[in-house]
Amino acid sequence: MYEKVADNIYFIEGENRGRDPYSNSLLIDDQVKVLIDTGIGPDRIKRVSEDFDIDLIFLSHGHEDHIAGNPSFPATSIGVHVNDVMAVKEVSHQLKLFGVTGTDLEEVTNWVLRDMFQLKDSRVDFEFDHGDCFSFGAYEMNVIHTPGHCAGHCCFLIPSARLLFLADISLSSFGPLYNKVDSNLEQFISSIELLKTTDFEVAISSHKGIFSDRNKVLINLELFREKIFQRDEALFRFLQRERTLDEIADEAIVYGVIPEPRAMYTFLEKTMISKHLKRLMAKGLVKETDRGYIIF
Repeated sequence: MYEKVADNIYFIEGENRGRDPYSNSLLIDDQVKVLIDTGIGPDRIKRVSEDFDIDLIFLSHGHEDHIAGNPSFPATSIGVHVNDVMAVKEVSHQLKLFGVTGTDLEEVTNWVLRDMFQLKDSRVDFEFDHGDCFSFGAYEMNVIHTPGHCAGHCCFLIPSARLLFLADISLSSFGPLYNKVDSNLEQFISSIELLKTTDFEVAISSHKGIFSDRNKVLINLELFREKIFQRDEALFRFLQRERTLDEIADEAIVYGVIPEPRAMYTFLEKTMISKHLKRLMAKGLVKETDRGYIIF
């Protein structure tokens, strides 16, 4: 379960190979024992809590698949970026970030969070921001604020190990995910560009595991970023004639195939498509009509 990636640093793959509803973690077994993210699944998080006296938990961001294991560490200090504090502390705030509060989707989304992810309100004991540096003994870790996926998303660099925790800049073939109210396409692009300038050799993805070749990571970062532009282009082509937002969502330009529960994921598709529409309108390529959207 503990895969060594450097002296006293271990990769922990989440249940279901780190795929939804779980994610991967990183363990630093130093004088101060550190766990990055707690979404590896109930069985594995239980084992970590039994095997190690974790001193600090660093959350890469406040999404459900990264924080669900927090209650397993009642005596451990938990930290997250300043922008994601409320997302960790209150499940109800997650509903706001999904944009479903007061809608017909509030009930099913609440069920997904509380039953599927077993999400509970959590403490936040400390906050961090871009450029903060933490010392654990032999290792230091730097916080890199990388918003876009959400407002408080962070990556973590351990310079002496040349190790970078990418979190949900995951390098998946699906590409970037920006289905929350506080997701931002321009910030996502800038965050990816920032990581390309970072000095690392090994990178850890929250959903794809270990990447041990910097050049391959840089190629994958570029491919990951390119998905945003490919979706822009697909949307532009689809708007050769006037389309409503419902018609665009049914095309599933982002998801490819709308997952179940369909109503919830159609809503999330609309959230992401709306960000692309805003981006294309800002470039003067698309205009809004009384019925929907069309290219200029």
